[in-house]
Amino acid sequence: MSLTLTADDQLLSATEMIGALELMFHRMEMIDDFCVHDFPLYSLRNTNTWTVSSGGSWMGGFWAACWWLRAKMTESAGDQRKAAAICRRLAAKIPADSGYRSSIFWYGAALGDIWFHDTQAHALTQESIAALACSFNPKLNCIPLGTAMGGLAKGDRSIAIDNLAALIQLLCRSKQNLHHYIAQHHAETILAVCHRNSGAFHASVYFDERGFLPQDQAGIWSRGQAWAMLGLSRAALHWGEPYLSHAKAACEYWLHSRPDYLPLNRLDRTEQFEDPSAAVIASLAMLSLARLLPNEKIWRMHAHRQISAVIRSRYFTGFMTDSDHKNESAGVFWGCCYQTGQNREELVESVWGNFFLMAALAVLTGFIDPHHC
Repeated sequence: MSLTLTADDQLLSATEMIGALELMFHRMEMIDDFCVHDFPLYSLRNTNTWTVSSGGSWMGGFWAACWWLRAKMTESAGDQRKAAAICRRLAAKIPADSGYRSSIFWYGAALGDIWFHDTQAHALTQESIAALACSFNPKLNCIPLGTAMGGLAKGDRSIAIDNLAALIQLLCRSKQNLHHYIAQHHAETILAVCHRNSGAFHASVYFDERGFLPQDQAGIWSRGQAWAMLGLSRAALHWGEPYLSHAKAACEYWLHSRPDYLPLNRLDRTEQFEDPSAAVIASLAMLSLARLLPNEKIWRMHAHRQISAVIRSRYFTGFMTDSDHKNESAGVFWGCCYQTGQNREELVESVWGNFFLMAALAVLTGFIDPHHC
């Protein structure tokens, strides 16, 4: 398999990527002014009207992560203090009955521990690992979604693909072999029940008397496939095969099934909208795969192309125009499909979408390791 660069690709230069990051950093200040002491969740399209939460729901860790990443790049003590203050507010989520604690504390606390050796971030990371590990169900051989933060009544018998990467990374920060054991068994269960030979993945499964049953068609939901790619790349980093081969196959399935750089939200609903956030997450997986398979430059190139397409698209506003630097819409990434109500999905600007896009730009410019995202 090979890709040939054409003039139409319009790959972002390092200078352009840093310019996009600066716009997004400025955007963070505007979001912070709007939300004050609450956690931002999402804003419809590019309206700058944010839905907020006092506790952050499952997204709170991404708001801290945005500031940890900004502090990493700016080397600003003020940015680091801001990230640490947000991180401390996440402590209330440690006892929550939810597998999404892995996302909250990997992005919201562990990054502060890794990048800055922040003592409180370290303590929260370790406390969250212990709490998450206690949720391991030996019968199901996994950590279920739980009943909080969207898991609902069936959450104690369900697992989903979207927290796989964070769960592996968080538990593997522990020095206890038991926690690594739990992470690997969870990954083994995901692989056994969500994987298809084509490289496509189911996004969620439910356990009943017949065993685990998929709740969707494998590979159809773009962000679900991207989450699988990201999770498998993390499993491959820690345990090698067979996860490396499966990560590569999942990425190849993405290339074959989604030839456009801005994929549809769902492949079975062509009348629906695109989900650029799925391309961003898939790009992070490909950047990790490129690190694990250094002789296969296709993955970094395709990730670079996808991120370039996102930044140059209508879903990212105010790119590299002087007049927009003072405009509140500059640096808005509103390309995240999100369920804003019952049976209603809309394109929004989200705190997790902002983090992943900034992280992808930071990886491409060499500021951070792709395995930290």
